[in-house]
Amino acid sequence: MKKIKVMLVDDHVLVTEGLKLALQTQEDIKVIGTAVNGKDAIEKLEKLKPDVILMDINMPEMNGIEAAEIIKDKWNSIKIIMLTMLDNQKFIIEAMSKGIDGYLYKDTNINELVTAIHSVINGKEYLNKEVTENIISYLTHKNKPVSTNGNLPKITPRELEIIKLISKGMTSKAVAEKLFISELTVIKHRKNIIRKMGVKNFTEVVAVALQNNLI
Repeated sequence: MKKIKVMLVDDHVLVTEGLKLALQTQEDIKVIGTAVNGKDAIEKLEKLKPDVILMDINMPEMNGIEAAEIIKDKWNSIKIIMLTMLDNQKFIIEAMSKGIDGYLYKDTNINELVTAIHSVINGKEYLNKEVTENIISYLTHKNKPVSTNGNLPKITPRELEIIKLISKGMTSKAVAEKLFISELTVIKHRKNIIRKMGVKNFTEVVAVALQNNLI
């Protein structure tokens, strides 16, 4: 079995040691190294070559958002999940704008963390329910609504059903089980809805749906 190589980036040793112990219980995940800040992480990347980086935001010398921008520019294939205590909406939006693949709070349980790692390694974004709600709140309460590149497109009943379920924090897999369809079908619907609305990601889809009283 090929293991997912994970790098931990946090200036608190207790955090990285705790994460290492927790992830050691997973057969398909291997922690290959740690770093104490963004600068340290970048210096170690060439040697370690991780598949996924779990990274804090608030760190000395170079914070996680600054590091994420550099990493995504030089090593775009590396997946980055922000694992932080910061729930400030602007931090979340800024991190997402740098191309990160996931955002979780540090009180996330190990099962959800593992789910997030598997999701991003398979090319999906992962935001847990609390983060999604935080972003939606930010987007829907800004003076300027989320742009849909024109008039709101026609949404089919099935697409609306999927938007409603995902807005409640359900994953594509959970939606598939709920609707008795394949996960691949849900993913195709998600991509189609994003394309129809002309937005960047599904978080903005939910924000648009809320702004237009669709859900």
